[in-house]
Amino acid sequence: MSLQVSRLVGHRGIAAEAPENTLTGFRLAAEAGFSWVEFDVMLSADDVPMLHHDEELGRTNDGSGPLCAETAAALKRLDAGAWFDKGFSGERIPTFEEAISCCRALGLAMNVEIKPAAGHEIRTAEIVAETLNALCPDLTERIVVSSFVPDCLKVAKEKAPDFYRGYLCESLADGWRQAAEELGCVSVHPNHRPLNEAAVAAIRQAGFKTLTYTVNDPERAATLIAWGVDAVITDEPSLVAALA
Repeated sequence: MSLQVSRLVGHRGIAAEAPENTLTGFRLAAEAGFSWVEFDVMLSADDVPMLHHDEELGRTNDGSGPLCAETAAALKRLDAGAWFDKGFSGERIPTFEEAISCCRALGLAMNVEIKPAAGHEIRTAEIVAETLNALCPDLTERIVVSSFVPDCLKVAKEKAPDFYRGYLCESLADGWRQAAEELGCVSVHPNHRPLNEAAVAAIRQAGFKTLTYTVNDPERAATLIAWGVDAVITDEPSLVAALA
């Protein structure tokens, strides 16, 4: 089996409509018609995998300081919704386990980005791998693990070999194909901004799926898909109708 991904993947849930990396975001993504969502996993001080993008707290919650310095219990006390809209007040930072349970219940496939704090690359990847092996042995066809950090993908390959891997990058720098092949990746996930038709063709000719981020303009999304991109990662639920 090869990776079968939907044309649209909800970025951090559905980031234009709900606080990013939250369970409410996943529920709203499913309601909007998404069948795949992408989210970020980072470790707390007590090695609990949590959904969070930034190394520092504060942008998407009422905390401060490095996330990796706080325990999971302390992180669960933060408000992760009011910053977006007061209607989301009381939203919490989910654990990776909670996110898996929520996505499973909603029938959502998952692009799990390993997003380690500096110095925690190996441990973060190990715990993500352990969690996937324990909780998702029946979901190997519906999960792709991605990261910008090669060491994280190397650990994922060694510790959770049954799950697909995606090579995250800003652009196709020299050596991208060899790196993706050595890490056993099935997909390449470049930023859409520098992407052109020749680059998409190169990815496809190398035998990889192409998932590109973060595409919020329907015309750009249509162009990318016409070039052969397999999926666009988007904040915008409006793309579901626009590309139907």
